[in-house]
Order: sequence, then C-alpha cells, then structure tokens
Amino acid sequence: MPEVLTPPLSKSDAHRVLVLRELCEGTHEAALEGATDVPEDVLVLSRGLKTLRGSRGELDCHDAGAPFRFLLTQAALRPNSVFHFTGTARLAERPQRPLVDALAKSLGVRFTEGSPWPLTVTTGPTPTVQRFEVSGVESSQFASSLVLGAARLVHHGNPDVVVDVTGESTSAGYLALTLDWVRRFGFRVEVNGSRITIGGRGTSVAPSLPGDWSSLTYLLPLAWRSNARVASVDLASTHPDRTFATHLEAAGLSLATIEGGTEVRGALTRGVLVDASICPDAVPGLVALALVAPAPSTFVRCSVLRLKESDRLAALVDLVHLTGGATSLDGDTLTVSPPRTPRGGTFDGRSDHRLVIAAAVSGSLLGVTISVRGTSAVAKSFPGFWREAAKAHVTRREAE
Repeated sequence: MPEVLTPPLSKSDAHRVLVLRELCEGTHEAALEGATDVPEDVLVLSRGLKTLRGSRGELDCHDAGAPFRFLLTQAALRPNSVFHFTGTARLAERPQRPLVDALAKSLGVRFTEGSPWPLTVTTGPTPTVQRFEVSGVESSQFASSLVLGAARLVHHGNPDVVVDVTGESTSAGYLALTLDWVRRFGFRVEVNGSRITIGGRGTSVAPSLPGDWSSLTYLLPLAWRSNARVASVDLASTHPDRTFATHLEAAGLSLATIEGGTEVRGALTRGVLVDASICPDAVPGLVALALVAPAPSTFVRCSVLRLKESDRLAALVDLVHLTGGATSLDGDTLTVSPPRTPRGGTFDGRSDHRLVIAAAVSGSLLGVTISVRGTSAVAKSFPGFWREAAKAHVTRREAE
C-alpha cells in the first residue's frame, strides 16, 4: 500500500471554533479533545482564552498573528479588566493599528503601548456597541476579529452589531470562513457589500475540525513526487487555500480521491498564475511547485507576503535563487523561472514555519539537498511535518 500523508487540524478553522465555543459556552477545551498534531498557534489562542476568563492577566502571543488579533478584541470586551499582551519583535512589526484604533473608537477602551511590548488593554463597564469600522486592506483578520467580537456582544444581549470594512479586502476568503463559522454557531449574518451585520444568539456547536488546507499545499506535491496518498483532502472546503488544488489542475495535474486518501497524478504542462492576495499561505508551496514546472510562473499582488512572520516575498526570492532558478520582481508581481540545473545549499528559514517547509518541499521536488536553519519552526502550524515528510523520503537537515 502507498504511504498516506496526514495534515494537522486546520488552525484557521480551529481559531474560529475555539473563540465561538468560548463565547457561547464559557469553555472551548472540548474542541481539542482527542486532537493530535495541534499547531502551536492554536495552543497560543487556547491559553489566551483561558486567561480572558479572569479580569487580569498576561497573554504571550509569541509570533501568532491571528490569535493576537482575535484575542485583542475579546480582551477589549471584558468589562473592568486589564490585560497585558506580549509577543515577538516580529509580531510587533506586523499590522495592528487599524484594529487597535477601531476598538478604541467604538468601545472607549484604553490601549497603552510599550516599546514594543507590552500592549496593555484597560476596559471600563460593559459597552453597548452598534458599529465597528475597520480597514480590510492590511489584513482580513481585523474584520474577522471584530465579527467574532460582535458575536460575543449579541450573544450577551447587545442589539445587532454592524462591522463596516473599508478599502479592498486582502485575503477575503478568510473573512468568508469566519462568517461561515459564525452562521454555523447559530448567529444571523447579513452581508450587504462591505457591511456585515451580526445578530441573534449563538448556540452550542461541537463540529469536527477539518484537515488543514494550508498544510496540504505541501503534502500534495510531496505525494505527487513519491507516489503517496494524502488524507483529509476536502475538495468541497471553503478554505482559501483550497484554491491550491485548482492551481495544480490548471498546471496539468489531477487529484483522484480513492480508498485511503487522495492521489496527485499526471505531469506539469505549464507554470502557475497565482493571485497571492487570495491565498497568501499557499504561495510558498506554489513557489516550490513552480521550481519544477516546464515554464515560468507568475505571482501577482504579492505585497501581502511581506507582512507575514517574515518578509516571505524576499525569502522566497532567495529560495528560488538558491536552487538555481531566476526571478523577476516588478512592483508586487513575482515571476519565477525554474532552474535549468537544480542545486542545493543552505537556506535560512527566518523562524518562519511556511518557509522552512517550502524549502524542504523544494529540495524534494528538485532532487537536491537543502539544509535549513530553524527546522523546529514547523511547530507553529504543522508539528508533525517532519514525521509525515519522512514517509515521502524527505530527510530533516538542520543547518549549522
């Protein structure tokens, strides 16, 4: 039987489910019972939600952007409380001002900023809120955070709450994922252009968490190269990184779901054309695939990649050059030309989980040896990556 590669649970779905279960039930731990390979980001959120059950505490968000933003709104809604947020230097550099300003304006919450940490949130009595307004340009997580905050408010008796999203939304699929989960928890969701209205009262839901499509963007290419199969591939998923499968098919491959998992079949016949703003977390895996395509690949609207755990755009350019490929960067459009003679080397993973995995996948697809600095960074989203990758004959090589 072929090897079967298994992704971790979806951290994007888990983030939303944990927040919704906590605000509806006062607890969320049952959502993780029996789960294995739980991403560190999910554990950060879980620890933070437990801290927010009190009125004082410190929340160390490490390098976890989504948990930080989701917890910030939940903290701002706790009456008569003081919470201190801390994290890495990189997390402090990532966009947060639009969310902080939106919460301060609508709730009257006081934020005191350190240099760069802690960020202290001081709240007053329970607010009554009618409307939030926030930019969607820098990140859809701001709007998602406020939607989850609106759900908390209406669940506890506040009238309908409006979230107005200004500007063109980045990664809008993640906001759609948030709205889908809010509906599944029994809230009324109305969308009129960029205006979102949350109403009703949530109910207790105990869903099973799906496999992580962001992690599948690495496992599917490895399965294709090693004739393995992949478990938990939900082709009906609404997760933004589901578009990875569409890009595989457009490049000449096909996915076949059979007993025991999903196989990737065929040969690449062309490069890929990717809008990075739609599926930014899938881009590292697609760049790895582009290195073995028979023609150049183009990635448009790549500026969002500069705002992740590292400047992923610069790092992916370095990865392509390391393997002997070529790049052209015109504004925020990246063109990747595959190497004529692939080569390996040492790659700095920038403590970024997706870059570490992308480098390992690139080496496997090209048949070269790439040593990576910071191989343990995979724990942020895929703690068991090296175990699963070994099934596809990938060896963990930590650079000195």
